[in-house]
Amino acid sequence: MRTRYSSSVSMPFRPMTPTRLQAKGWARVGRPGAHLLRRGAWYPVVRISSSHIVVLDVNRRNVPVDRRFLEIRYHPPERWSVVRCEAREIQRVGRLFPLTYAVCPACRHRQGFGTDVRDLTCERCKKQASLAWDEMS
Repeated sequence: MRTRYSSSVSMPFRPMTPTRLQAKGWARVGRPGAHLLRRGAWYPVVRISSSHIVVLDVNRRNVPVDRRFLEIRYHPPERWSVVRCEAREIQRVGRLFPLTYAVCPACRHRQGFGTDVRDLTCERCKKQASLAWDEMS
């Protein structure tokens, strides 16, 4: 789609929103708190303010989160996040998940896995990567 600004100049129309800018980093929730984000999922950082608020791109929406709840890094995730839940957290979600599951680094899909697994292929996007056992949430 092209928009004409004058009779002699035409430029492509690309709406610019904060979520379409290059990510300033990646963040995930480290501990339960006053937020609605899923543990283990990495979200692009849109903005970091001086008031301890980090704005994340969550499903193409800007969501402010207190920095104290986040783990921030400056490169995209390459390995599956491993999340261990307590039974009461699973009851709160209202769905049945294994007590330990993995989150895909590419599409954030939650997936159960067997014991002694080192690599996992996502059921949704087919990305294959290793499990980040050393970064368990």
